[in-house]
Amino acid sequence: MKRIYGSLAMLLISVLLLISGMAIYGGRTVGSSVPGTKRWHEEEGIIYVSVPCSRYRHKDISFWWNEDENKYYLFLPSFWQEGMRLKIWTKDGASLALDGKALESFGRTKELTEGVHILEVNGTEFSLEVMVSSGIPSLFVEMENEKRTALHEVPYKQQYGGDVQLIQSNGQVETEGLIEGFRVRGNTSADWVKKPYQMTMSRKTDFLGMGSAVKWNLLSNWSDKTLLRNKITYDMAAQAGMAYSPESGFVDLYLNGDYQGCYQLCEKVEIGSERVDIHNLETYTLYEPEDEERDLAILAEISKEDPEKAGILQLDNNITYRGYDTQIGTDDITGGYLLEIERPSRIYESASFFITRYGQPVTVKRPKYADRAQVTYIAGIWQTFEDALRAEDGYNPGTGLYYTDYIDKESFLKKYLVEEIVRNYDASSTSQYFYKDTDSEGGKIFAGPVWDYDMSLGNPIMSPLTNQNYISSVSPYGLFAALPMDDFSLWYHMYEKEDFRKGVAEKYEEEFLPLLKELEESRIEMLAREIEDSALMDGVRWQRNKGKDTAARVQEYRENVEQLRSFVETREHYLTGLWVEGRESRKVYLDGGDADMYISYVEGLVGDVLEEPLAPVKEGYTFVRWLNGYTKEPYDFTKVYDGSDLYFVAEYKNDADGSTLIAGE
Repeated sequence: MKRIYGSLAMLLISVLLLISGMAIYGGRTVGSSVPGTKRWHEEEGIIYVSVPCSRYRHKDISFWWNEDENKYYLFLPSFWQEGMRLKIWTKDGASLALDGKALESFGRTKELTEGVHILEVNGTEFSLEVMVSSGIPSLFVEMENEKRTALHEVPYKQQYGGDVQLIQSNGQVETEGLIEGFRVRGNTSADWVKKPYQMTMSRKTDFLGMGSAVKWNLLSNWSDKTLLRNKITYDMAAQAGMAYSPESGFVDLYLNGDYQGCYQLCEKVEIGSERVDIHNLETYTLYEPEDEERDLAILAEISKEDPEKAGILQLDNNITYRGYDTQIGTDDITGGYLLEIERPSRIYESASFFITRYGQPVTVKRPKYADRAQVTYIAGIWQTFEDALRAEDGYNPGTGLYYTDYIDKESFLKKYLVEEIVRNYDASSTSQYFYKDTDSEGGKIFAGPVWDYDMSLGNPIMSPLTNQNYISSVSPYGLFAALPMDDFSLWYHMYEKEDFRKGVAEKYEEEFLPLLKELEESRIEMLAREIEDSALMDGVRWQRNKGKDTAARVQEYRENVEQLRSFVETREHYLTGLWVEGRESRKVYLDGGDADMYISYVEGLVGDVLEEPLAPVKEGYTFVRWLNGYTKEPYDFTKVYDGSDLYFVAEYKNDADGSTLIAGE
């Protein structure tokens, strides 16, 4: 009898353990320390659907209400399959019907399909469109409702505590874990309606086979209708052998069940064994910042009002910098440093930085709160490099060293080529990373990793008015990164050097040209097909394609992808003509009179047709066409340019009397 009771007891314990395990696996266990715990609660007035991703696990997803269309949308993850038994419900127990059939038995149905339905809520009919992603994983981030609200009310402020689950299209949970912090990230992008995020895990976690790390970025790519520009640029840099180029992959992001769109889950640019793998001087630099030093926005204001109070000092060689009185746990401060070129308007938002005597602002990203000795050391290294680079012969007049003695030339060649190929708007002003390891590990400055290219590659969202030279940022013709940009033009001074130009041409032909051919012939199309369904959902969720039906959405996305592919093709044609074929590139200047001019010249290869310039704007007049400045005859932009001396003048029609006005007459 005792043996029977013992067996029953063991069986009961086993059953309880099994139930407990199933509950944990299904994400229903109460508690904050178990991955899969549902931390948020349903809200009044919102419709939810439970979608199974395995036998014991489901994910709750909210319907999205579009006020402009008076319509519901449901964005389903890739692991949804037609015929799945779903549960649809509201917190307040509203009566629901789908296509005229009441949802009884706790709202369960197998009738939900992709496409348009009629959803009845408490007797009122609404249109419901169901859209389904395919092929890419789904990332579910869950936190308490109050933290989710605060996430967007106070940008950049870390919200602590949460869970994340990465679910593949077959329903398999590939990665899950606890989130230590989640916040909005970015500069300009933080102001967009579709926010980018930084996710800090409670321990090192691997996503999509990219290696284990604590911090991960979720790029929104809101400005890029293809969602592809960052991805193809990062991958191109990696394929060209640029060390530590960020790995990334696309995911559908759900935040507390609310679909946020198609995101690029990406490695963060930082020092680490799976990132920029150099000596981490941060771990040896101990400093407890004051409250105003923690809030970089406040520190920036203090910097402008009272630089001395904000710890801004100046060295004898006219380098301006900010550092701290820290405790350094090492005698070797030669590395490693992570640096970023930054705009003058934003440099004071950096905890540690220096500004060279030529006016080049550089943020010391790591160590974040760098010791004064560390900042003055790395600033001195950069300044001696800059002095050599600015010298006509490339030799530092004080040390006698050539500019390439201070840098890893290979990485600088590749970094310049990436910036130039994609015609990066920020090529000389921001998001330009560099790093330096200890002298015992070589001690040279390396260019990279690459970062932030959503507004490049001819993105039509960009205004052609880009800098003091009035050069179009969206044209595939002409050099861009190599042009002077105010007083802090690193790539301009690099490209001035004959040996650097020669290296650029060689590296382009050997390593980048094959990659560009692959992009234009197949890779862009392949990536677009991979994310198309998700991109269409993203376009609806963030109202890029308001009121359009499925066919029109697909057509618009395909047109945006083709515009990107065409830019790559034309850009490759121009750069190949310049660097491989040795063809001459000439500037043709424009005379628009006293009109507002977006650009001052167009550039093209001799033997090609010239790009037709954008129309200038003149109050009281309508632009008609561009004329040959010498003959005053209309210029034929379909004919091949022979390289002869040429400039264009604008012809206008007077809006009041219809008379003709030619600029310069």
